[in-house]
Amino acid sequence: VGVYGAPMVGKTTLDRYLTTPGEMEEISEDDRTTHDKIFKIIGAYRMPKPTRKRIGWNGEKRVVFSSDLGGQERFWNLWIEDMCTRGVEAVVYMFDERAFKGGDDGLQQIAGFRFLVDRLIAREYRYRNLWARIKRGKRYHPRVVMLVANKADRFFDEMASKLWHDGRIGEHKVFDPFRDDLIRLQKAGIPSKRSFMATRIGWNVEKTMLDLLTS
Repeated sequence: VGVYGAPMVGKTTLDRYLTTPGEMEEISEDDRTTHDKIFKIIGAYRMPKPTRKRIGWNGEKRVVFSSDLGGQERFWNLWIEDMCTRGVEAVVYMFDERAFKGGDDGLQQIAGFRFLVDRLIAREYRYRNLWARIKRGKRYHPRVVMLVANKADRFFDEMASKLWHDGRIGEHKVFDPFRDDLIRLQKAGIPSKRSFMATRIGWNVEKTMLDLLTS
């Protein structure tokens, strides 16, 4: 599993929750994920090592491997390297209600997803080693991309409740800024899904991840 998204959308909280479920603290902006360069002045950023997580829901259990990656624009190429080098099968792109409200933070979330979709469709990949390049090459793409609206406790309104009950959450307005890129994925033959989540309070986390893994 590869978990990507702009800064402060909940990627680190998700990583920590999947490692140890429970009540989560708010992660401050000062504690957001960052990566050092292999060489101090020039060179690629250090790739974080993936960690093993166990996910369980209603008696079903799965094991996944995922990494905690930074969301700043300078790390976006690291998403592609992580995805391609590890051969990620399921991509989670996280965003929050700021994408719908607009502003610089919201635009960055939309741009991050477009960057990811552009690379998947054009198959413009970056690899950390020759073996991954030879093994996967241009043929690679993830099995499914899931667009996750995080911090749902902030926008879960009456309409969201109705759509949730009817199994039609993809129609919620919070996904509107991403619809053009979701259509592009569909045309390129890459399946996509959508879900709500609230990582800090642990709402719908395990169910969403298992839904992703059983696609």
